[in-house]
Amino acid sequence: MKKNFSVNIGGRIFNIDDDAYESLNNYLARLRNFFATEQGYQEIIADIEMRIAELLDLQKENGNPIITLKHIEDVIANMGEPDQLSDSETERPQSAPGIKTRGKLYRDRDNRQIAGVAAGIAAWFGIDPVWVRLIFAAFTLFYAVGIIVYVVLWLILPVAQTTSEKLEMQRQSININTLRNELASAGTGIQKTGSSLLHSIGTFIRFVTEVVARVFTFLFHLIGRLAGLAMLVGVIFMFIGISAASLVREEMNMGDYQLDTTTLIHALQWLVPGPDVRWLAYIAIFLFLIAVTGLLIYTGLRLLLKWPPLRWQVVIVFVLLLVAGILTGVGAIFQYARSTERVASVTKRQSIVMKANHLHLASGPNEYKQYFMPLAGDTIPGNVNYALGEINLSLRPVPADSLFVTFINSASAWQESQATGYAGNISYRYNLQDTLVTLNPYFMIPQTDGMRYQKLDVIIGIPINTIVEIDEPLRWRANYSDFIENSRDGGTLIMTTSGLKLKNPPVAESDTLVQTN
Repeated sequence: MKKNFSVNIGGRIFNIDDDAYESLNNYLARLRNFFATEQGYQEIIADIEMRIAELLDLQKENGNPIITLKHIEDVIANMGEPDQLSDSETERPQSAPGIKTRGKLYRDRDNRQIAGVAAGIAAWFGIDPVWVRLIFAAFTLFYAVGIIVYVVLWLILPVAQTTSEKLEMQRQSININTLRNELASAGTGIQKTGSSLLHSIGTFIRFVTEVVARVFTFLFHLIGRLAGLAMLVGVIFMFIGISAASLVREEMNMGDYQLDTTTLIHALQWLVPGPDVRWLAYIAIFLFLIAVTGLLIYTGLRLLLKWPPLRWQVVIVFVLLLVAGILTGVGAIFQYARSTERVASVTKRQSIVMKANHLHLASGPNEYKQYFMPLAGDTIPGNVNYALGEINLSLRPVPADSLFVTFINSASAWQESQATGYAGNISYRYNLQDTLVTLNPYFMIPQTDGMRYQKLDVIIGIPINTIVEIDEPLRWRANYSDFIENSRDGGTLIMTTSGLKLKNPPVAESDTLVQTN
């Protein structure tokens, strides 16, 4: 049985067993004794500890929560022992065995002219920074692309501050020898900045661009906070709106259908009448709302308060919920489409002997609120709630002396027998008094039937040569093809073998030029 310790290495906490702790402690002691006389001794040890912490972090990421002696031995082998180094400055090797890093882009502030972007890229590629600066300058001639790319890199690239980061920027091995050499050479070289004039220009440009960058950074943060606040406020208003729509009764327009004093929940029940499909729709809406609300709240808090810390697991969970809600909704739509694939119709016909060669087609109450004032004293059962649908009106010529009225009720359902039942439940009122035919613009559907794509086609066969007057609401509900030329726009009509046309069409004004002698 071994003891475990929690140790702080390079500002990071690790769980380490006693053998590994003893080995690491002795290794650090040897390093301190070796570098005790070196200039910058404490900085060397701090950088070495940070590099050791990075190597141990890799072990944790590989699924090793406890640092063992084997892990410490691997770290020592990578970093190197002090006795492998030479005490002589002239005999000091330029490199030692270690881990070859893939490198990382940083901004090099030690050799910068403006922000260190070009110097950092040059260090990563191992080339002279002048070439990178020339490339930026060349691309600036093309719609200022070079400046835009430079500013973007300035904002996103970190600065190489520690010795390990500077070595990583140069894609060098990171061990005790390279750390020692980097610190020994820091500040001893002469920075090649060209002429004093160019250096002054670079300093001025650096100052201006830093000011501009700070302004843009402030604006980005401000916009982010405002966006976060808008997201949180939007979530609040969304829930207020959903709650109000679920409790408050109001009239709702559902395309070609009208619902009287209903709530959002009742409207959803009418739109999705089948219980199985309805529960799928409920689950899809619930998952969608949870996912969207969670993403908006989490993102809003992050943008506004920088809290909570970014956790990709949380974002992934909300995205998965959103995907699940969308897939469930698609399944509900597919199931609903299957439940309405059978269409059936019920046809009723009636013939009426015309008492005169004149017909007036009048419209019942066209306003939805007025509709429940039935025609000719008809009554609507008080214990049944109805939805209203708009009729399809067609006016056709018939070679007879009687007026023919045909009603075609149609609906859809899972089975044809069910569709026939729903079509038969459609109610419609009209009234005939002498030469006056009053048609309601709406038909009625029991709300308990739900939305089954109910339709009502009203076809009126009018004897040829009958004079017809049509109220404007009905005229615009009738099929456009029933009228000849512009007779739909108004006026007294006459039924011909081709359809309705104006009885007295306006005579076009003559454009003849009258000449006088």
